[in-house]
Order: sequence, then structure tokens, then C-alpha cells
Amino acid sequence: MAARAITLPKSRPISKPPLPNQCSRLRMLNVAEYGENLTARADMFAPRDFTLGPRPSPVSLLAIVLVLLLGLTPLRAQTPSAAVTKIQGYYQQLMPTIQQAARLSVRERDKRFSPVFTAVFDIPTMTRLAVGPAWKSFSAEQQAAARDAFAGFIVAEYASQIKDYSGESFVVDPQTTPESRGGGEIVKTKLLQPGGRVVNINYLVRRERVVDIYLNGTISDLAMRRDEFASVIAAGGADALIKRLQDRRENLLAK
Repeated sequence: MAARAITLPKSRPISKPPLPNQCSRLRMLNVAEYGENLTARADMFAPRDFTLGPRPSPVSLLAIVLVLLLGLTPLRAQTPSAAVTKIQGYYQQLMPTIQQAARLSVRERDKRFSPVFTAVFDIPTMTRLAVGPAWKSFSAEQQAAARDAFAGFIVAEYASQIKDYSGESFVVDPQTTPESRGGGEIVKTKLLQPGGRVVNINYLVRRERVVDIYLNGTISDLAMRRDEFASVIAAGGADALIKRLQDRRENLLAK
């Protein structure tokens, strides 16, 4: 139904105009912290002086009430998207192991990280994108072996890099950026390190699974791996890549 315009009746002219009212003010402060929007409302100050004028008509009173009600409606906290919730949960699951990293071996960290990565990352898609055009030349058995080897490698790589905890924390931006193509979302996060250093880590999420990571916010992790894997595949094919990933995993776990 189309909105109906309301025409206010003209008030009677008066010889002496009233002094302007000093309107009450409402100040809203939006605070975002780790993916949550918090809303705080400041005090509302009553008018300090006023001058009586002509009595407003019922329509005028209705218009004033509507304006006040609309102005005083509290802002609702924004509900984060499924992609944001996924990354928030991912960090929350990682933190207990990260905080205990110094007391755990690489293999122990790998064991704890593995189910988290499996639940959050789209390993089949990531493996296919990392291999690139050569993926079509892999047999079904080679593709399955490559997926397993790639998954094991990236978890071991992460486990070997997390050696100690010095108070680092992660912050997830509740606002996502639509992917230019593919229908995904870019979830922007920050790693806050002691001394004020900030590292931007962004995630490309499709259907609630991570399919790529952008280091420093812009550098595709899969693009870098694809360049590396291409030379291995060119020299020895799928089997050479699978063995390379398996060997690198074992070397990382042995540290």
C-alpha cells in the first residue's frame, strides 16, 4: 500500500512569533569489538526554556509524536553473517591450543588443529585451486591422494609456525565484502600482536567454508602455492606433488 501524504493545517498567524524551542538531543555511539556491535545511548537533556504559542491541532500532535518515537527507537545490534560467525568460531577453537603452544609438541598441536581445519576449510576446492589446470589430468585416485596430502601439509605447516603465545589476539570485522565473482564473502580479520603490530588476514568464504586466505589482506595463499606446485607437477606429475607434500609434512612434524 502506497504511503499517504499528511498535510498539516496552517496555524493562525500571530503578532509575536514564539521563541524557538531548544530541542532534546539523542546521541548514539556504535562500538564494534570482535564481531559484535554494541549500542550505547547518551543522556537525553530536557528543554531548558520555551514560549507558549498557538495550541497545535490533533494532526500536529500526531506528527510530533511520530517524530519522537522514530527518533527514540533503539538501534538493533547487527547480526553477523554466517561467514563471520564461521571465522569467529574458528579463532575461538584455535585459541586454547595457541595459548598452550609452548608446552605442546608440533605433533600435539597438529593433532588438535586438524579437526578445526577440516571443519572450516573447503579442502577439496582449495586443493583443486592450488594445483591449477593440471588437476584435470590427475586420476581419481591421484586427486584423492592429493587432497589428503594437501590437508595434512597445511595443518602441519600451521602447527609448526605456532610456537609460543605472547598475548596475541584476533579481531573479526562484522562487515564483509562481497566477492567480485563466485558468490562468496571476504571476511576481514586482524591479528593484534604485542607492541602494536597489526597483521591483516582475510578469508574468502563460500557456502560457510574457507576457500582461500589473503595474507596481509591482499596476497592469495593459493596463488602462491599454485606457482610452487606448477614446477613440481611439470617435473614429475601428480605423484611427485603428492610425495612432496607428504615429505614436507613429515619434516615439519619432526621439528
